[in-house]
Amino acid sequence: MVLTPRNISKSEALDVLKGFEDEGLILLEGTVPGRVSLDGWNPVTGTKQAGNVAGVIVRFWGSGRKGTESQIKAGVAPDRLDPRNAMAFVLLCQSLNTAWGITQLYHAGISGNGASNCHGQGRAVDFVGVRGSIEGTEVYFTVFDDWGNIHVPGLTTPNGDWPAGTGSNTSYRLLDNAAPDTFATQFFLEFYLFAATNYQDRTAGIELADDPTEIGKQSRFIMHPDHPTSAPGTPNGREAHKGHIHLQIGPTGLA
Repeated sequence: MVLTPRNISKSEALDVLKGFEDEGLILLEGTVPGRVSLDGWNPVTGTKQAGNVAGVIVRFWGSGRKGTESQIKAGVAPDRLDPRNAMAFVLLCQSLNTAWGITQLYHAGISGNGASNCHGQGRAVDFVGVRGSIEGTEVYFTVFDDWGNIHVPGLTTPNGDWPAGTGSNTSYRLLDNAAPDTFATQFFLEFYLFAATNYQDRTAGIELADDPTEIGKQSRFIMHPDHPTSAPGTPNGREAHKGHIHLQIGPTGLA
């Protein structure tokens, strides 16, 4: 079995994080029992830099909608994380920086806050978008603008919403031949594959990493604009995830 963050213990994940620190990839700010905080660290210059995690500045952006960039907060590295989530997040930032030239990651919630759920325990990430450049081409995607609000001709998603009655009959809309941005299509495919391999996918426990779900299929825990579960008026279905992708380690409640 591949040892992904969702399949190892907190102590094993903490050992991995300490290895990352020894390599100069990250800086740990401190730990408390069961939790770890990341400090801003530029792995290229080997110096502190606010919000930098494995080469990516982590910034809060509640709306996650292009045109509201003035609302983006200054870079802050996540605090009070379950070590497994911290490990997964470092790997995510490293992968995005290496493969896509990402230098900024936007989120609507990462740090633990003490609430009685996966977010409060520092086991979840609400991913909003990224920005960077690769081979001279700007990379700037938000879940809302480049996925959740997209209407693809031939699919019934006016204003980006699957209409009432669709039920679980959804698909990954950006794979449609008429999709407006194949660059965004590929980015979210790769992001989802990373998520389905490292975060909870089908079950709340240990699961193989070689058989991940696909976007639009029934992942139990990775929530996004095309998820088959509809739950309007609640925080649980695709309607509540039009502007962000939810990832988590372990169960939704207390663990």
